[in-house]
Amino acid sequence: MTNQNWTIEALKKELNSFSEIKDWRVCKKTTNRKERYFIKGNQENTVEIDQDRNSNIESINLWVAVHHKNDSSRQGEAGKKVFTTLALRPQIESIIQEALLTNLESWSLEKAPPNSVPSYPTSDPKIAEDIHKAMDDLTTTVNNLVTSNKETTFNSSEVFLSFHNKETHLSNGVAHEESSSEIYAESAFSFAKQNSQGEKVADEYLSHHWGVHLDDLNLNELFSQSSARAKNSLDVTKPKTGKYPVIIDADVLLMLFNDFIVHLSAGNQYNNLPFLPVGQDLIKDTKGDLITLSLDPELPFGGATTAMSVAGTIQSKLKLVDNNKVVATATSKQYADYLKTAVTTCNGNASVEAGKWTHKELTQVSPVVLEILQFSGLFTDANTGTFSSEIRLGKLYDNENNTVSYIKGGSLSGSLFENFKNARLSNNLVKRNEFSSFPYEHNIGYCGPDFALLSDVSIVG
Repeated sequence: MTNQNWTIEALKKELNSFSEIKDWRVCKKTTNRKERYFIKGNQENTVEIDQDRNSNIESINLWVAVHHKNDSSRQGEAGKKVFTTLALRPQIESIIQEALLTNLESWSLEKAPPNSVPSYPTSDPKIAEDIHKAMDDLTTTVNNLVTSNKETTFNSSEVFLSFHNKETHLSNGVAHEESSSEIYAESAFSFAKQNSQGEKVADEYLSHHWGVHLDDLNLNELFSQSSARAKNSLDVTKPKTGKYPVIIDADVLLMLFNDFIVHLSAGNQYNNLPFLPVGQDLIKDTKGDLITLSLDPELPFGGATTAMSVAGTIQSKLKLVDNNKVVATATSKQYADYLKTAVTTCNGNASVEAGKWTHKELTQVSPVVLEILQFSGLFTDANTGTFSSEIRLGKLYDNENNTVSYIKGGSLSGSLFENFKNARLSNNLVKRNEFSSFPYEHNIGYCGPDFALLSDVSIVG
């Protein structure tokens, strides 16, 4: 077939005509995206719209697995975008040739489509119904928040809204459609004053938030935080080098608990990377709160909420760790075939049960406690379990002298498996998400304590 402007059904028919193709997957994604950029107006604490962008994007990604002629235990795989404006068959043939250059252990998609696919809440109805009105409503809120601010200077803000519709078609007969929404918002405020030498000093603070549902986006909190911390950033000292009990918030826990899940995955087991088998303790010799961790693809409006894996496996909540004891392994169909074991849930949000501590209690557990308000840029290594960053802003609680001060600068470094040994988890649950499309689509979600206190964290001032 050489006709252009082909359909998904035509693509599926053409794929089935290639005897060398073992399995295939087609994902068609349409995105309606709206971006609005706000800048400071001509008058103090007023807002102007700097840019207003709208885009509608459609993409089709094709993945194929091909037989290796001389070895049935091996297969080749390749995937790339295909375009309806180009002839279909040459695009498929090109992907097949790329797949034949690879040599992987053979595995298969699920043998047949599931009898039914659950429906989990993944998109905000207001964004789905009218993304322009949703943006206009948020614009009104931005205007009101900026004009009511009297203490600091508004610099800029960005709000992005996206609505995605994704069709998945598999060679085993699966035809599944799922929609999702994504929200990103940020705000930047600055503050200026004269220091003790009579010199003018100033600093800016930027806060951001990711979400799926508009109810999870608290612009008032976001703007208030940016404004207050811009002011706090000018009354700072550098932390002293040493080891501290450190409070981190849910934005950091989102990253760290998703790194824990990597160690509980069959992918790490197969690839001889750090892996925690069933029956082992998550944290050895722990004296802190016992962690209960699940992989939850059912979480309403979670960043990684999904009903089906790429292999056609239905996803449901899976408890991985129960009171610090590993009780299950996240196993995709691919690694189940490799390891000759059962398929389990392999996608979802990191879900952590609440602890018993209030935030105030966490600040008082030691003579000195350091709370990280924002990192300059957190670097984590999922395989080693290490993390590090410069400190953009922090809060130092000196409980012996009953003082609270702000710190800035210096760096923090730690390890999941060492610094969680005496961890204490807060008793309030929150939801956090983060979305990424580069170098590939990778969305993560978290529902768990809003704060955790880690022990003996290294700080270099």
